[in-house]
This record gives sequence, C-alpha cells and structure tokens, in this order.
Amino acid sequence: MKPALCRLVGLALLLTALLADATTAIFYQPQLRDREVAQAQWPSAFAQVRARGFDTLVVQWTQYGDAFGDPAGHAWLLQRVREAHAAGLRIVLGLDSDPAFFQRQEASPVALDTYLRTLSRRNAEAARRWVDDLGSAAIVGWYLPLEIDDRRWRDPAVRRQLLDYLAAERRQLDGIAQRPVYVTSFFAGNMTPTRYAELLTDVQRSGVRAWVQDGAGTGRLGRGERELYLGAASQCAGSHAHGIVHEIFRQIGEDSAFTAVALSAAEADAALAQRAPCGGDSVFFELRYLPGMATVLQR
Repeated sequence: MKPALCRLVGLALLLTALLADATTAIFYQPQLRDREVAQAQWPSAFAQVRARGFDTLVVQWTQYGDAFGDPAGHAWLLQRVREAHAAGLRIVLGLDSDPAFFQRQEASPVALDTYLRTLSRRNAEAARRWVDDLGSAAIVGWYLPLEIDDRRWRDPAVRRQLLDYLAAERRQLDGIAQRPVYVTSFFAGNMTPTRYAELLTDVQRSGVRAWVQDGAGTGRLGRGERELYLGAASQCAGSHAHGIVHEIFRQIGEDSAFTAVALSAAEADAALAQRAPCGGDSVFFELRYLPGMATVLQR
C-alpha cells in the first residue's frame, strides 16, 4: 500500500474510532431556584432531553460555594441526577465549584499552589460522596468546574502549575472511580489562535480532556475571529480540543452579573444542529436555554 494511501486509511480509522466514542451532551447548571420546580416535572424534562438526541447530561457542579453542600440540597440534586440517569442519560458529574475561582487564580505562585491543593481536596471529598450515594456505575465521567482562559496561563511557570494540578486531579479521581476527566476552556483574544491551540494540547497531555467554548453566546469576539480560534483548536491531525461547547444563549449582561436570554426558535434549531469537527464531543450549554424548558426552568 502506498504511504499516502496508508495515511488516509489510518486517518479514516481514527475518525471512525472518535465518532464511535463521541458524545452529544448538554450541561445542566444547578441553581438554588431550581428547587422551586415541582418534582413531578423533572422526569419528563429529562425524557424530553433524551428524546432530542442527547445521550449525556453534564452536571456542571455538585456544590457551588455552600449551595448544594448541605444535606437537603445534596439530596435534592442527587434525586435529579437519578432521574436524568433513569431517563437514559449518561452522567458526567461536575465536582466542587468555587465562585471566586477567577479572583483566586490571580494569586502568587505559592498562594496559587495552596489554593489548587484546596480545590483538589474538596473535589476528592465530593467525588467520594457521590460515588457512595449515586454509585460509580451511573457516572461515566468527571467534570472539573473551572474554566481555563487564554490570559492567566500564558506564563510557562504558571501554566506548569495548572498542568500539574490537572494531572494530579486525574490520578486522584482514577483512584476513586476511573473515568474520563473533562474541563472547559475559553478564548477572548489574549493569545494567537496557534498559541491557544498549544495551551489545549498541553491540557490534553495532562490526561484531562478539554472542551472549548465556542463563544457564540458570550459574544466577546466576532464570528470571524471565533472561527480562527475554533479552527486552530479543532485540527483533526492534532490533539487540541476533545470537543466543542456550543453556546445556545445570548449574553446581555456583564460577566460579573451574568444575564442571558434564549435564542429564537430558528436560531436555536441552527445552533443545536451543530456538531464538533473530527468526531469530537458535541456539548451544548445549557439545559435552561433548550427550547421547551422555559416552562420548567427560570433563566
């Protein structure tokens, strides 16, 4: 077989394997106000999600600051996750989220190391709690609820701290329940597309799978700029992004007080038809912006 043909066959086999493993997922970001929704509505809501072709629910966090960390809050969220699983959705389980992460990540190298160790300890506690209460068989992946930006981690020394943390998290979670570990990343024009793709490659080498937010909802960059970054991050021959997070909302407020609205029906249909290139994971953010969910979840 000629070398060129061998390469084509090899690429085809790789893409086939990736497609077989790819997921179509939607995030659910638990909010305290969701506890006001009638419990009877949740099973049908998750059934609708499954009927739309989603195979996976990514629970963004199982604790956000103090929220859902108390016994009643944990029990409420545990029941929702059980209902999602019963509806046929696979569960990627987010761990402990710190509302002050973006402020705390700016700490000095010594303080940052201490902070990341604290995050790791809290994540281990959350993972063990959920394995005990939900059972490991219901969990197909772990999600680290921090977002890797394209500004803070430009410095090689600081990036090394991040990568060491991610590798340590993967090893720690492997010891609790060995599942793929995911994290998201976003770009805002602080790196060139090529440099950003290199950051994602570094993340992937840590053993954690990187999902890249497409930025369509936040609107920090124009469409043409976003396409440059997404193109660099999604090259089939590289190990940059493991999937794309398609944003199915439109942000109307500042980042400090996030406010967003759902897309129109036509815009939502177009957004939901998107699929990640190269057989990557197609992930959508998030459940409350899904058409038909406005009657269930407040935005």
